[in-house]
Amino acid sequence: MTVRPAVVADAPAVASVHVQTWQAAYRGLVPDSELDGLSVEARTSMWERAIPRGGVWVGLVDSAVAGFIAVGPSREPDAAFQLYAIYVLPSAWSTGLGYELARAALGAEQDVVVWVFDENPRARRFYERLGFRVDGLEKTETIDGVELKEIRYRLTGVAG
Repeated sequence: MTVRPAVVADAPAVASVHVQTWQAAYRGLVPDSELDGLSVEARTSMWERAIPRGGVWVGLVDSAVAGFIAVGPSREPDAAFQLYAIYVLPSAWSTGLGYELARAALGAEQDVVVWVFDENPRARRFYERLGFRVDGLEKTETIDGVELKEIRYRLTGVAG
């Protein structure tokens, strides 16, 4: 298992992980119509634009991208840094890859926030093991007509 900063050539693999993981992790929570309509091609284009800006790391298993994390300055006015996405293929769940990605990307950041679907216990446990705590903020995201509650977690102090 290796973690390194992403390069533009990783975009198709990152997009594939993104789509596959959404379809596996969110089935039963996010409407099937949304999950079935996800496009690796569209996500590839998005990641080709995002990766050069920095803050994207990939996790490799047997030299293939099996996970990624995207971090950067927070869009939230009360936080310095934000974890925007972390996804690991189901075949690499519970292997420590997610932890290694978080450790590499968060480094010594002192104040990090992340939004999580309230009804996603696997993700919530993962963030709690990293030291994130619910900070009391909530919002609702509507996906294909379904309202999904998100809760915000915050990490203060050095990660990892």
